[in-house]
Amino acid sequence: MIRLTKREKHLAAALAVFFLGWSLFALVIDPAKARIATLKRVIPEKQAELDKLSAAAKEYKFLSDGSRDLVSKAASQRQTIELLPFLESLVQRCGLEKNVAKMQSASGGSPLGTDYSQSIVEIELRALSMVQLVDFLQKVESSDIPGRIGSLYIRKSSARKESLDAVIEIHNPRPAQTKVARQQPS
Repeated sequence: MIRLTKREKHLAAALAVFFLGWSLFALVIDPAKARIATLKRVIPEKQAELDKLSAAAKEYKFLSDGSRDLVSKAASQRQTIELLPFLESLVQRCGLEKNVAKMQSASGGSPLGTDYSQSIVEIELRALSMVQLVDFLQKVESSDIPGRIGSLYIRKSSARKESLDAVIEIHNPRPAQTKVARQQPS
């Protein structure tokens, strides 16, 4: 057996500690530092994605609740209000008869799930003031019908510079005809 001097023993112990430290650094500390750097880069990206998903979920919940409210309001109506005659009377109450270029009901409406459909009326108004337009829109939104403004297109009037032209689409949910037909015995 080889005898080592005290100096050689210290050198061997120092080399063993060095290799142990280097192994610990190479196998544990360096990968941990790399993982921390990756996490510092990825966590803000994932947080931004989470914020986007949270905003989308809130928007979906808002739209879903609004849809449920609209359907429940349509279902609670005792009688079906015809949208076109109602809007004609509303135009008269607002004093906009002379501004109406076109008012027509879309043919057939469109389905709104299995139990409801919606009727659509398009109104084209010409040469009206901003106050008149806002007043009309507020009356549509605050009326007893569950109708809502589906689309609104506004541009400056070609007839008078200080006036506006507007095309408004108003949607009104109603019970679907197929639901009524299913409830009646054959």
